[in-house]
Amino acid sequence: MAHQSGPDIVAEHSCFDGQRVPESERMALEATLYLYVSTSDNRNDVSGSGFVLRDSRTPQGHNRILTIRHVTQHALRQHGRIYVLDRFGDILGEARQTPATILSESRLAQEPDSAVRGEPGDNAVLLDMQPRTPAYDQISGVDVAPRLYRGIMYAWFTDPGALMPGISGAALLNEHNQVIGIAEGTGGDNLHSHAFVTQVSAHDIQKVFERQDTGENTIGSATFFHGSIAAFMPVAGPGVQEILHLQPTFAPPENRVHVHVFGYPEELCIAYHGQIQTSDPGPMQEMVRIMHDLSGL
Repeated sequence: MAHQSGPDIVAEHSCFDGQRVPESERMALEATLYLYVSTSDNRNDVSGSGFVLRDSRTPQGHNRILTIRHVTQHALRQHGRIYVLDRFGDILGEARQTPATILSESRLAQEPDSAVRGEPGDNAVLLDMQPRTPAYDQISGVDVAPRLYRGIMYAWFTDPGALMPGISGAALLNEHNQVIGIAEGTGGDNLHSHAFVTQVSAHDIQKVFERQDTGENTIGSATFFHGSIAAFMPVAGPGVQEILHLQPTFAPPENRVHVHVFGYPEELCIAYHGQIQTSDPGPMQEMVRIMHDLSGL
């Protein structure tokens, strides 16, 4: 995969080189960020994905980053620091959770865990950026769609595989590069419930960061599963819609709408393409079961 070529294949000396990203989606790729949460003991570091929102400026004039709560909550609990890297492996600065979206442990116990009441999942959160370089403010960012869905959306990606850990916080984007949801992870208990697996090779963002300007190989490889249903949460959370001045029309997108997701699963730089389903994912799970039976895996 990392060695593909063609008009839609990225070739910009970034970690997404070799990925299929049509020109119409490149602005969303530019807005995709790698979030590295460094803890004080350096033993519980985690990473995730996030993205820059257009026209979401803080009083300091920097656009905000949208991601999922469990990525930032780790930083709060572990007194960690959130480093923000772009697709070239450059540290753009540090981010801190927007104060109005921070919930204390007591409030976390009282607030619904999910952006969708009664369903497992997580809330969206905003990050305030403290740039180290002017490069951050040159990122245009992406818009939130004017029509949003209140419920959880499900997707079954096969291009190149299922969503994997590290993709949490990435944007679910429609054909207009508008954000319609945020990656939570795989739905249910079937993270590794798969009909078959694929060995995916792509650039590793950590290797890109560590080996800049050395010319060393930055290709990594990971086993990606097929058949795991991905869950996407709505753009909702304490303080989020108020800060962003969102007054969306709430309506479900059409089933099977084409979507794309860019992020850093397993620290690999992956461009996903697939379709979403807003209705009960039961039929998709049944399809997975049938493929299990047919494949013998």
